[in-house]
Amino acid sequence: MRTRYASILASIGFASTAMPQSYRSPTFANGCFSWRNQTIYLNTISWDLGATDCSTSDYTAMSTTVYAGQPADMTVINGNWCGCAVWVDLDNSSSFEDTENLYHSYVGGDPSYTYDFPITIPTNTPSGSYRMRVIAPWGSDGFLNTNSNGFGPCGSFQYGNFDDFTLNVIGSTGIAETATNAPLSVGPNPTSGDVTLTIGNDFPLDRVVVSSVDGRVVIDQTFNGLVGAVRMNLETLPNGVYTVQGISANGRNATRLVKE
Repeated sequence: MRTRYASILASIGFASTAMPQSYRSPTFANGCFSWRNQTIYLNTISWDLGATDCSTSDYTAMSTTVYAGQPADMTVINGNWCGCAVWVDLDNSSSFEDTENLYHSYVGGDPSYTYDFPITIPTNTPSGSYRMRVIAPWGSDGFLNTNSNGFGPCGSFQYGNFDDFTLNVIGSTGIAETATNAPLSVGPNPTSGDVTLTIGNDFPLDRVVVSSVDGRVVIDQTFNGLVGAVRMNLETLPNGVYTVQGISANGRNATRLVKE
């Protein structure tokens, strides 16, 4: 017998999980000109400099989801004889350490060069949102102090530029991913709009609690032994990673939900 699903459209207000904004920036004494990032691809990040002033660097409103411990293919195309260096602030300390450099290389070309490489977030990284910095340093790999152009995530360079983005990391530890036969499942996941919470017959839903990555409860909704499905419209919500917990008289079930 087919179960008749109850559909409930919920309008939810999530608290913001924005990262700290006190990051230091590298400097480029002689500007960027043709020595700059031109195109950056990483999963759903598809960024092209176009006509944008290359001194603009804060693109943290652009984000994509990556999984801790799983390589993600990245492409950076930059200008004349530029290297490529990528950092991720893995401890959300508002600074980038040497141990947080995930890639650096210098090959370079004229008028441009394409760097194709994987980046891997360390397996023990908790779920959350992290700042990624991509530097195009002229004549160096941006990480090693091998010439006079400068080095480091906040270094003093002669030529080049940098661009910052947001990575939403799904950690490999903590709450397990929802199995297909779990009493509570959420899909699609990741999502950019509607999601459906599907509740099994043996798990009549009494309550749903949604938490942001910092542990704050951003929704706490009561139901009355619901079996079936609950639709939620997430189009207006900030991007990030959330925990969705279903509570029933028969127990609790939780999973991660990524909004991007």
